[in-house]
Amino acid sequence: MSSLINEDLIVLDMEGEDRDSIIKSLGELIDRNGNLNSIDEYLQTVFEREAKSSTGVGYEIAIPHGKSEGVDKPAIAFARLKEAVEWESFDDKPVKLVFLLAVPDKSETNEHLKILSTLSRNLLNEEFKDSLMSAQNAEDVNDTLSKLFQQ
Repeated sequence: MSSLINEDLIVLDMEGEDRDSIIKSLGELIDRNGNLNSIDEYLQTVFEREAKSSTGVGYEIAIPHGKSEGVDKPAIAFARLKEAVEWESFDDKPVKLVFLLAVPDKSETNEHLKILSTLSRNLLNEEFKDSLMSAQNAEDVNDTLSKLFQQ
């Protein structure tokens, strides 16, 4: 899972008006990175998932995701937002850190569940979250996140 993220998939201090525009911007990063064969199909899957239940997990974090035929290779795009946005989070707090997951529909493994589990477990660690909140550049974030998925 170590090839899930790179510096091209990381944006620090992203300016986004709302949840949908942030998801779309991160989806475009994944598309430009070469992981998608259809951004429209992928984003439709992500927005359908959001409509069922919000992916705002609390603690200023959201993990929107989509398992879609529009995805060729799994990826994670990350944004630290300049200003927190409303996300219908479980704790009713706005979101500042967003992880957008893209997983191929035909993945025979439960890769998306492993990714979600790894992220969720580590995001409960204040030190880990603080390192993402205070990172100076995309390289720092990439180093931090890549180590998670090498374990």
